[in-house]
This record gives sequence, structure tokens and C-alpha cells, in this order.
Amino acid sequence: MHVRRLQLTNFRNYRQAELGPSPGRLLFLGDNAQGKSNLLEAVYFLAAGRSTRAGADSEVIGWATEIDVQPFARLQAEVERGAGRVQLEAVVAGPAALPGGAARGGKRFRVNGIPRRGIDFVGQLRAVLFTADDLEIVSGPPASRRAYLDAAISQADRAYYAALQRYGRLMQQRNATLRRMKEGIAAPDELSLWDDAFCREGATVIAGRRDAVLALAERAAAAHAELSGGAGERLEIAYEPQLGDEWRGLLPAAAPQAEVQALFAAALASQRRREAAAGVSLVGPHRDDLRIELNGVSAAAFGSRAQVRTAALSLRLAEAELLRGLDGDPPVVLLDDIVSELDERRRASVLRGVQGFDQVWFTATTDAWLPPDFVADCAVFRVRSGQVEPA
Repeated sequence: MHVRRLQLTNFRNYRQAELGPSPGRLLFLGDNAQGKSNLLEAVYFLAAGRSTRAGADSEVIGWATEIDVQPFARLQAEVERGAGRVQLEAVVAGPAALPGGAARGGKRFRVNGIPRRGIDFVGQLRAVLFTADDLEIVSGPPASRRAYLDAAISQADRAYYAALQRYGRLMQQRNATLRRMKEGIAAPDELSLWDDAFCREGATVIAGRRDAVLALAERAAAAHAELSGGAGERLEIAYEPQLGDEWRGLLPAAAPQAEVQALFAAALASQRRREAAAGVSLVGPHRDDLRIELNGVSAAAFGSRAQVRTAALSLRLAEAELLRGLDGDPPVVLLDDIVSELDERRRASVLRGVQGFDQVWFTATTDAWLPPDFVADCAVFRVRSGQVEPA
């Protein structure tokens, strides 16, 4: 799988840009704040339907546009896949006050020119993005680890992506009911309006994460053994569903989804009184975590910065291998100025780890950190002020 053409309009600092990348290795060189990371963000946006860097979709819009039109960003790509070529388009529109009233912002997708929902768009292009922020997967809050899992699984499994979206909406509605119960203006039986669907969608998410972590664990351990060389470190990851203390260890390793749903429903029922008092949902996938350990101890609590970075890189390499193993069509790999922060041995291990992928995008401020034979095998581009030119 590889991107054959990328077009950007009003995306970050790119007013208009078009790139026709070839398969293989692409190296984008330039000073900081010139737009290198924005290119990789754009490719990932077309894969995942969202940005990992933006708090809100509208943040990707280049706002230096005419004030009499609604601000927008457009991303378009032609992607070569094992299943055939596909045309992708994502448009992010910002809010605008127009004479006829306020125009709403939002996000729209097209596949081969036909409007599609997010569920039909995400995963048409598969991509794995490595950034300096990946340290958060290991040492950050549980939300960072949930985001890591969700990004990988959503590109691979449309049913999971759909369930995750529905679960989020149901949780908002359920929490609103719990708040009204706490204030004494809603009866407890009103929760039954949401609980069946909440448990059904939540069970899909729980089962999907459980199975994905089992698949990722072996790949991450192998990647870490390569990256850490002879350090003798053992990386282990384990899924930690948040179903309450008394239900924590009861999730079977290979239980069917119906059994997972029944377990989630029982855990939810046991928390009913506490949830009503708190006014918020206390158990479920929205509180899940991923345990990451080195030689049996927490990597976040006891690992050095180098060990945490190596563990994070191992998890990304595991994600890439997981996506490649789905149908033999490897994802596009995006490395955003990663190698400059690694020692020579780890740098060489990462470069070996991304061999065998159809297309790998690298960004760097200089090629001094890269082996000359590696650079010679790259298509090299210079990025300056939102302009990309072959070097």
C-alpha cells in the first residue's frame, strides 16, 4: 500500500500543495516549523479520519483565507492498495457567520468521489505514525494508551470503529441521565433506556481490545528485543479492562462477545448505586488501560527515558506489523523526526524494522543522523514555508 498522489488545500501552513510520491523511502528535510510534520499529519488524517495533534478538527485549517467564505481544509489522495486503487477526500469546514445565518462546521469524507460516513472511510488507507509524543503511550495517562489501541484497531476493523463511536455517544446520554438522577430529577429506571445498548457496544470494544493486545504483545516483545540489543530487557503488555475490582480478573481470554456483554452488564449493575451518587459512568471501556512492563515492573514508573522511548517504538512497530498481517498489504509508515533522538544502535534497529513496507515517510532537520547508503536509497525533498520541492 502506498500514496501515489497527495493534494492539500488550506491544510495547516499549506495553501496549495501537490505531491506525487513514489513507493519506497521518502525523506523530507527542513528546518523546524516549515511543514514537515504537517505532511505526515495529512497522510495520517486520511487513514484515521482525524488528527493526532489537533484538539479539534478545525485546528488543521489554514486560517489565512478570505473572510467572506467559510474556512476549510481539503485533503485528497490517490492510494494504491492490494485491493485496487482508491481516491480519498476529507474536508474539514470551520464555523462561519453568513448573511443567511451561521454555517456549521464539520467533517466530510468521500471515497472515489462518493460521500461516505467515517466508518466507510477509515481504513481505506492504513498508516502508522511515529512521533516524539509517543512517549505518552508509555508514561502518559490511560487515555494515551486507549488512543493507541483504538487507532490501530479502528483501521483494521470497521465494526470496532462503529461500536466505539456509538459507545461514546451512549456514554454521553447515560452520563446525562446519571447527572439528573444525582440531582433528583430522573428516576433510576431511566438508565434502562441506555444500558442494553451501552453494554452491547462496550462489549464489542472490550473484546476488540482484548484480542488486539494479545496479538500486539508478541510483536511488541520481538520488536523490543531487537531495539534493546543485548540489554536483556523483556517487554510485556497486558489489557486492563475497567470493570470494577470484583470483576477485574473475570474476563476470559477467548470468551465470545455475548459472554463479555453479560460480564459487563453484571459489573455495571454492581456499580449502580455508586454511579448514581457520582453522576457519571464509573466502569467500562472509557476507563480501560494497558499495562506496560519491563522485566516485570512498570515501564513508566521505573524505566529511564531511553527505555520508555524504546518501549514506545516497539509498540508502534508492533502496530505496523499487526496491520501488515491483516491481508498482506502493509500500511504506510510515517516517522516524524524520530531517529535524531536515538543512539546509533537503536537508530539502525528502527531503520531495519521499517524495511519491507511499501512506503515509508521520514522527516528530519538534517540527514546527518542517517547512514549514507540509506539516504542514497531515498527520494529526498526539501520543505520550506509550506512548499515541498525535490532536493
